Amino acid sequence: MAKRSYRQNCALARSIDVIGERWTLLLVRDLLVGPRRFRDLARSLKGMGTNLLSDRLKDLDSAGLIERRNVEGGAHSYALTASGLALEPAILALVRWGLVYGPENQPGDHHQDDWDLVALKALFQPQRAGDLSTSVQFSSDELQGWMRIEAGAVSIGLGQRESPDLVIGGTIAELFTGDAAAELLLAAGDPNDLQQFMKAFALRA
Repeated sequence: MAKRSYRQNCALARSIDVIGERWTLLLVRDLLVGPRRFRDLARSLKGMGTNLLSDRLKDLDSAGLIERRNVEGGAHSYALTASGLALEPAILALVRWGLVYGPENQPGDHHQDDWDLVALKALFQPQRAGDLSTSVQFSSDELQGWMRIEAGAVSIGLGQRESPDLVIGGTIAELFTGDAAAELLLAAGDPNDLQQFMKAFALRA
């Protein structure tokens, strides 16, 4: 089946021709956190179906937005190319829009805690961070990921970061919206540094 197109001489229409299919932007969201294997994407994108996931990955590969990378054991992962990474500002803007104007979450909705790394990056406020320089490790059964603030910019990733300034024994949601005091989740680091880190974000941007 030929790929559908709006066939409009418009940059927005041409962009949507590439990224407007169902699930595509969610795939980009997952890969913004870091390279993923097929099985990891299938687990994150619950309800998508493996055949459709394969199709979307092929489409993104053909469009030059992702690339395959070899990993140990002869397997491979998928990662964003430069043109795929260029979608990040649009993804973050949509996250901010959804937090302010989008519908409420419903009971039983699927959630992956690593998605909150992208959401937190969307809520970063450089003017509130000032000259803050810090790296934060989130370490729990639900989330092994990190965030780095440096020179007014944020980077994120999965796994363990070497020598983090702060280690949080919980998820992002538990830190920012949980019932327990933030300091109780601090497994390593200075509580004052934790407060400075948290002030760098506006939860309702």
